[in-house]
Amino acid sequence: MKRTLFTCMLLCFIGSLWAQQHPSLLLTREGVAEIRANRGKVAAFDRSLEATFAGAEKALQLPIVVPVPKDGGGGYTHEQHKLNYYYMFDCGVAYQLSGEEKYARYVVDMLLAYAKLYPTLGFHPMTLSKTPGRLFWQTLNESVWLVHTAVAYDCVYDYLTEKERRTIEEQLLRPVADFIMNGLEGNCTNNAVFNRMHNHGTWATAGVGMIGLAMGDQDLVDRALYGSDKTGKNGGFIRQLDYLFSPDGYFTEGAYYQRYAIWPFVVFAQCIDNNRPELKIFAYRDAIIPKAVATLTQLAYEGRFLRFNDALDKGYDAQELIYAVDIAYNADPSNKQLLDLAARYQQKFLPTDAGYAVARDIARGEAEPLSFHSALYRDGRNGDEGGVAAIRSTDPALNSLLTLKATSHGLSHGHYDKLTLAYYNNGDEILKDYGAARFINIEAKYKGHYTLQNKSFAMQTVAHNTLVADQRSHFDGKIKESSKYHAEIVYTDFSQPEIQIMSARETHAYDQVQMQRTTAYITTDFLQYPLIVDLFKATSETTHQYDLPFWYGGHMISLSFPYEKALTQLEVMGEKQGYEHLWREAWGKNTTSNTTTFTWLQRDKFYSLSTATTPDTELYMVRAGANDPDYHLRGEDAFLVREKGRTNHTFATALETHGTYDLQVEQSANLTASCREVKVIYDTPEATIVRVSFKDGQQVTLCVAWEGDADRRYRIKAEGERFEWKGAYHLVQNK
Repeated sequence: MKRTLFTCMLLCFIGSLWAQQHPSLLLTREGVAEIRANRGKVAAFDRSLEATFAGAEKALQLPIVVPVPKDGGGGYTHEQHKLNYYYMFDCGVAYQLSGEEKYARYVVDMLLAYAKLYPTLGFHPMTLSKTPGRLFWQTLNESVWLVHTAVAYDCVYDYLTEKERRTIEEQLLRPVADFIMNGLEGNCTNNAVFNRMHNHGTWATAGVGMIGLAMGDQDLVDRALYGSDKTGKNGGFIRQLDYLFSPDGYFTEGAYYQRYAIWPFVVFAQCIDNNRPELKIFAYRDAIIPKAVATLTQLAYEGRFLRFNDALDKGYDAQELIYAVDIAYNADPSNKQLLDLAARYQQKFLPTDAGYAVARDIARGEAEPLSFHSALYRDGRNGDEGGVAAIRSTDPALNSLLTLKATSHGLSHGHYDKLTLAYYNNGDEILKDYGAARFINIEAKYKGHYTLQNKSFAMQTVAHNTLVADQRSHFDGKIKESSKYHAEIVYTDFSQPEIQIMSARETHAYDQVQMQRTTAYITTDFLQYPLIVDLFKATSETTHQYDLPFWYGGHMISLSFPYEKALTQLEVMGEKQGYEHLWREAWGKNTTSNTTTFTWLQRDKFYSLSTATTPDTELYMVRAGANDPDYHLRGEDAFLVREKGRTNHTFATALETHGTYDLQVEQSANLTASCREVKVIYDTPEATIVRVSFKDGQQVTLCVAWEGDADRRYRIKAEGERFEWKGAYHLVQNK
């Protein structure tokens, strides 16, 4: 018994000594030795090291400047403080990998300069955030600063004198950590940011936890892991892992913010794994961190992340993904597809143990091709809050992706749109999601912040490819109401080569309107490319105006009905909830046919959207940009289908890809749609049958059961034909 107790005490003592070794955050002593020993042997990694040393040398040539904060994102002081933490990071790593004291001295001098400045600061003077920082306009950036600074401090820790260490920790590092945790009066008191289940909370816990590890402060580490009260019940990194990801590794704010949030998750996890290996952080919750990285790689098209919710054009080459890929692979080297991603899209590596492992294994030829597949990514911590369904082409010669967003709101970066469709093909965004109205760190554009039009337009439902009732956004654009509910995935089936299909329902977006959308990706033997058939059912006991916009990329080619176009004066489509930002460019009705076709050109292919209409259907070409004096909105275009005075209505649409356009030889081929008619031949609350007819007599008939009961049998007679099937859907292709 005594021997056992002594052994345990000895192991704890040894573990404590090991934990105090430096570096031990992103670099380890063993990793530094391996990198030094293999300089010149892995060319791609050597290039990344050269970039790090170049950054460090650049820093040494410049005076140390720690300005009094004044500017918002993109302004001088904001950017200088960002440069400072990058310079410290590069110099700290350069010191470890070279042993040259000039790099360590730079980091120490920079930290001492901040130790003089920080105690003099109150809140940042820019008032764009409810949680202002001190160095930066929002507390989030303070946390990012601390994450980078912690790595630099860890790298130079053994170089510091006792006096320097005491000054830096007492006047800078501990006050920054305390501010991030507790704020100041009137800011984020009561740990409002630190305990938050949000990417801001993740950055906060990562910064505090990492500096706690670097300083050997177990109390800070425990607060970072288990929340401000250290119980794990009210906040902390572990609770964030439980709450912010679904079992599929989907992050509730969407792919774009999963890209950003994954950065502190993987960085802090690596630091935890190096210092607290007994926690087995990369295995926690069925390996949720490596799973989240793998899921994030799937939520992209052509290396660019899907743009739903607040999102801009970022992809695999973002710095966050370099961290995510390197650290995730180092944690789980069995995922060889990450090597292919790093080699093809990034070609940069972290100057750390993890980055070296990735570069080394690529050089050894271990990479496996990055592959994609159709899938449903569930939302919610238990996977029961809807999700994002993604259909990908099974033909290797094609490159298409069809998505249906049916998630929860997505926290503060969510948008008020349910059942939104997006389509990507041939390397282009065909049916577009607007994403965000923001110009990151361009100070002239609302100080680099999200513009006011982000709330008044980009977040509103009409900015997306989904149904709008009575010109009101889903949940009337109220986040508290929207956050109470989530859409429901009724079913998905990606198992059949001739049809992949997904269906989702939303019953809370409007008090009196229920919505369900079923979308199918269909392969035929007579069309040039797969066909998309989209059914959107609105059900109500009262009459409404229903709008279904299709935001598209490319140039309008033709409309199949006579229309009027505003030639000298534009009018606005409405007064609020996004409509005030829409110019009405053209309008009309199709009184001669029950099918309306809109064709546009995107790069070298044509796309034709054919939809079932009546002589009363109102059709519009609209463009974003009205009531936007500062040009904050991108001028994007939509084709809008409007049905007035309807209780129940089913929108039936077919999207056809066809033809080629070669500008170099000035030739086009197959530039008109093959579709001749889209007709709903049967429509009840239980089932809908739509027939799409093409020239030369071909037909595609899709039968949809709205409840999605896999065991129920249907026998329906429509237009003289009998349709029998079992389950959620049935496809018929014939002449």
